Amino acid sequence: MWSEAAATGLYDTLGHPDLVKKFGTIPREDCRPLFREALAVAAKMGVAVEINTAGLRKPVKEIYPSAAFLRIARELGVPISFGSDAHAPAEVGSGFREAVDLARACGYREYARFEKRRRTLWSLASVKFKIQD
Repeated sequence: MWSEAAATGLYDTLGHPDLVKKFGTIPREDCRPLFREALAVAAKMGVAVEINTAGLRKPVKEIYPSAAFLRIARELGVPISFGSDAHAPAEVGSGFREAVDLARACGYREYARFEKRRRTLWSLASVKFKIQD
């Protein structure tokens, strides 16, 4: 379970809390209480949530996690990081413009980066994208 992983203290960032949507499984009920419970653990343990763009390359065509999850994360003060889950060089950084836009839409103004388990926060305003041909 995602929250159990967060509670271990072994991770700086966790991702894919709603990976099941990749397989077409979309819950009908309101999952926000479950999101809040899991994110409370992440907040307590200082674990960031990864915004991962791999779903944009899958049939679901959505970033992991959902905006509903990220809004609660923001409310609880859980930082974010970014990942593209690249399995090929061309996928590195794929969809990051959409990921940054989603983060901003959910109220985030900064993101986390880690080096040797040390977190630093960076302004989303400083994120620049190169135009690709």
